[in-house]
Amino acid sequence: MRAIAGLLTLLLPLLLLVQPGTARADGKVALVIGNGAYKAMPALVNPASDANLMTAKLTGLGFDVVRIIDGDRKAFYDGLTQFGRKAQGADVAVVFYAGHGVQVNGRNWLLPVDAVVEASTELPGQAVRADDLLEIMDASGARLKLVFLDACRNNPLPRSLSRGTANGLARLEANAAGMMIAFATAPGDVALDGQGSNSPFTEALARLIDTPDLEVRHLMGRVRESVYATTGERQLPWLNEALIGEFYFGGRSGDAAAATVQHAASTPAALTQTRHLPLPSLEGGTCSTTDRFGGSWRVCASSVLDPQFGNRYGPANLFDGNTATAWVEGVSGDGTGERILFSFDRPRQLSGFEIVNGYAKSRDIFTKNARVRTATILLSDGTSQTISLPDTMAAKRYSIDPPVETTWLELEIGSVFAGSRYADTAFSELIPTFAD
Repeated sequence: MRAIAGLLTLLLPLLLLVQPGTARADGKVALVIGNGAYKAMPALVNPASDANLMTAKLTGLGFDVVRIIDGDRKAFYDGLTQFGRKAQGADVAVVFYAGHGVQVNGRNWLLPVDAVVEASTELPGQAVRADDLLEIMDASGARLKLVFLDACRNNPLPRSLSRGTANGLARLEANAAGMMIAFATAPGDVALDGQGSNSPFTEALARLIDTPDLEVRHLMGRVRESVYATTGERQLPWLNEALIGEFYFGGRSGDAAAATVQHAASTPAALTQTRHLPLPSLEGGTCSTTDRFGGSWRVCASSVLDPQFGNRYGPANLFDGNTATAWVEGVSGDGTGERILFSFDRPRQLSGFEIVNGYAKSRDIFTKNARVRTATILLSDGTSQTISLPDTMAAKRYSIDPPVETTWLELEIGSVFAGSRYADTAFSELIPTFAD
């Protein structure tokens, strides 16, 4: 594989040659990366959950999101290419990165999960320069360019690199008009990964980002205040900006009111209810349908384990009422990032869902296979939540009160309980429940 730094050098001129028809004028695009499952350096617990949370938030705010979870060098490059194309002429371009980032000799590097770095000379071939992200955004011509870096953890590189390395990340300058760069902590300091399912910085950012009438600079002031308090004054986010004008992720109440009046004048009240997001793509997935539970469903899984010993592991096993069958993912590794997608024939009032974790055919099979530890639930109205599952064969009921109107439900595996023999991760049952 060629060095990513070299590939990015080729990418920038290509971005400038994108045909005018591909530009996204007045559009909102985002690149969201969460890298935690590192192979040759210390793993991080929260980046995947952080990225999933930010993806859900930005999608709900109307952004076209390119998401990378535990990306290797190829996935990193492919994501940058896709984002660069989408960002051409966009109104707002956002980059969010959670994972390992290091500074060596004053230069910042973001690390793919397959990076192996034994000497500083290996960084250009193993990592991505943070400056390259800024150059791609600048080349795109996007009006606003917003960068959020939750990447200031402890330096994971070997001691042999200690002479050129330093804690945290080096200062990045917002040299382009309309650019803002937000660090999870001050340059040279170390950010916390967090004790919950999200880092302190991402938790605060996601919680506050859709607040109406909160201009982005004031948003970051609120985020700074929250992080400083929740970390016992150990972490203070830092901002560098050259913004022109104002930007409100959550919109302005006056604009929203005007839009509502205009819309209501020509639209029946029944059509002004929940705005549903498009059904997520699940290319190459395996699907099943059912007419049970008061309607028609289509259930798709991003991967399925090949049949073994006469057993089949497709998504139909998720709602057959039989814990001796299971859906089992079919990718290499532990299944982190694999998805299950329920789509309904009409908007439904979702009141919860029931889960039987793991392959509950027997205690022996349950412990031999991996089980889901955490997962992110995303609904068509933009609602998202990261849930923690018990490591038990017993059914677990999750309630949504009040019920939420949704046309689809997506579950993405965030982390797993390791199996004693197999890496495959399983669900025996996953059944939505409805109030309608």
